[in-house]
Amino acid sequence: MKEQYYYVITSLPYLSLNEELPVRKDDFLANCKKYLKKTDFDILESVSLFDAGENEVPFDVIRRFFRWETGLRSSLVRLRVESLGLEPDEFVRGEIFDHSQALLAEEAFNADSPLMAEEILNKARWRYLDELEFEHYFDIERLVIFFIKLQILERISSFDAVKGREIMNAVVSQGVPDTD
Repeated sequence: MKEQYYYVITSLPYLSLNEELPVRKDDFLANCKKYLKKTDFDILESVSLFDAGENEVPFDVIRRFFRWETGLRSSLVRLRVESLGLEPDEFVRGEIFDHSQALLAEEAFNADSPLMAEEILNKARWRYLDELEFEHYFDIERLVIFFIKLQILERISSFDAVKGREIMNAVVSQGVPDTD
């Protein structure tokens, strides 16, 4: 029987992809460490959106999300590699989970900017995580889903238009080196 974390989960702030980050992931983990069993906390702490599929995962919800994420990334890799005229099979790590991932990857690939592509991908991730929450009300898997959503929001909050523009201008101003 999985441990039920009523207090921790009912005290969580509401997360929305359209609102500011209500809590940093380090603060969330510090709070969870006080109330979760050590084994559950260790699992929670080890989950990273950015290392999808790299480690063995103990829960079906996490496996399903990582399999979906890996399929999405594989679809994107396939599109990028093919656009360069290379053979995708040597670069793709996983299978496409379903046809909707290929369509989603194509939409992100064809977006007008990297930021728009990121928004498309994050909305899809959020929707899939919402689906995974079904029947997980007070268990560790609910906390894992919350933690992944928190990582998405923290990444979004790190985007800085002014800093991004400065970096882009620096790269553009370097120009193409002379080959004479």
